[in-house]
Amino acid sequence: MSVSDRVMGRNGTFLSPIFLNHIQNLRARAGKVAIRVGGNSQEQATMIPAWAPLEGPTINKTANPVQVPGFTSSPLLTISEDLIYAMSNISALVGVEWYFGLPFLNEQEIPTIIEDVTSILGTNLLGFQMANEPDIYESHGKKPAPYQIPEYMADWERVRSTYAADRTDLIAPNVCCSWTIDELLTAGFLTQFAPHLHSVSVQHYKDNACANALIPMPPQDAFLTYQTHSSAQNFWNPYVNASQIISAAGKDFIMLETNTASCGGFAGASDSYAAGLYLIDLALQGASIGMSQILLHNGGVGQAYNLFTPPPNNQSTFRQWTTTPPYYSALIMSEVMEEDGSQVMDLLLGGNSTHTPGYAIYKSGTPIKLALFNYITDPSGANDAQFNFPSTQPSVRVKYFSSATGSTADKFNLTWAGQTMGDQFGSDGRLQGEEQTQTVQCNAGTCTVTVKAPQFALVFLDNQDTIDPGLSTQTWATSVATKLGGTAVVDPSILATSNGRGGAQEAFNVGGTSSGSQVYASGAQRQVFLSGALAGVVAMVVGAWAVLAR
Repeated sequence: MSVSDRVMGRNGTFLSPIFLNHIQNLRARAGKVAIRVGGNSQEQATMIPAWAPLEGPTINKTANPVQVPGFTSSPLLTISEDLIYAMSNISALVGVEWYFGLPFLNEQEIPTIIEDVTSILGTNLLGFQMANEPDIYESHGKKPAPYQIPEYMADWERVRSTYAADRTDLIAPNVCCSWTIDELLTAGFLTQFAPHLHSVSVQHYKDNACANALIPMPPQDAFLTYQTHSSAQNFWNPYVNASQIISAAGKDFIMLETNTASCGGFAGASDSYAAGLYLIDLALQGASIGMSQILLHNGGVGQAYNLFTPPPNNQSTFRQWTTTPPYYSALIMSEVMEEDGSQVMDLLLGGNSTHTPGYAIYKSGTPIKLALFNYITDPSGANDAQFNFPSTQPSVRVKYFSSATGSTADKFNLTWAGQTMGDQFGSDGRLQGEEQTQTVQCNAGTCTVTVKAPQFALVFLDNQDTIDPGLSTQTWATSVATKLGGTAVVDPSILATSNGRGGAQEAFNVGGTSSGSQVYASGAQRQVFLSGALAGVVAMVVGAWAVLAR
């Protein structure tokens, strides 16, 4: 939450067009996008009253006076309604729906925040997260010991009944580390609080990349685990039983925060093509056990697992954001899943192969897509995988997610269906290039799709595209220019035949680059084109986000 205004936009008036473009790509495929504004910094946030004059930034941060050795303390936040108005305006433009974090450790602020967020967001509000990772409150010094499941449940009920008694859209228990969701269910959390819950949620990362990790994992080892199907399966094994219980109770089960590894991930691993493949596999595996939604966490500048990151300083020219492999995962999953719901099955191909897995995606019981992986890196082609399957169609359409050089270590210039988000500091949130969908002919009722090593393929069995053509071409440009001089653009053909100062025959018609001057070349008056700098200084993050599984 602490830097959400930096990625989404400075306030309700100045929104980031690059952020809007990134989200629009997802919306064109998924129909809608869910974003959570929250995290550790939500816990002690204060809302500026509506009657108070707005001075300073939308979010003001001060150092937390409580410092626990070995742990990073989140800043204390004061937020204004302008943050909520920015969220509302984003919804009006790109159809975002929101989860919002409540300050469980500053509970007297809850009624004000609920009132403001509810009145401004309206139907675009999905629910309120109440408590963030309560199972580490005790170890992080946020609650006095003992603070275990019985104390948490009593605390949660006290806060709910006092400050949110009429709410039926709360998100909990949001455990991550020390307690399991099965333990909470056994203790009666769902039975006791079901009438007040929008959904049941957890938070979890496969690996621990925090500086205080008891057993640090080398990034090289983590990188290898992002190239196996078993990693995705093992991640979800602890949630299979809970998923069945929660579904039987009529509630959605949400992974409210995840990514490759906690605390920003591993540089070189969490921002690799391998991580992009792993997160697609993770989302599909989660959907196959009944997860309703999975949200990827997006952190501040310097976080390896970010989906996209603005330049570290002011943006002064176009295409200076960096879009990384996890964004491609969200983009692809937005196209894999149907807007009105899908069913996913792990096909356990090749005897549950850990390197060439596959999934079937169903709509109303009918298979409509196949998701096929090849985790192996082998440019020789010897390990390209061929997937054979029956089909009543004469042909099928295929889209590929490919690395730039054929390596799982690639970070940039990846392509999804032939389109890319560009290089490092090379993105404006719009897909570059023409979309390429391959047509594979079938023979005698059998189709064969080749997936290179490494690569991901999405096969459309019904040959139906899921992209809204109207939404996919709609983008946003900056409306504010901050660099108004020194950005002249010269026609290359004129430059090639000129002699510097307007050509030999125009020795006295000297051109200038100062604002307001005229420019001449080859004796013909030329127009000066100005390129404006994109509005605002942008840095990351929202908190957690992305539509992956529904």
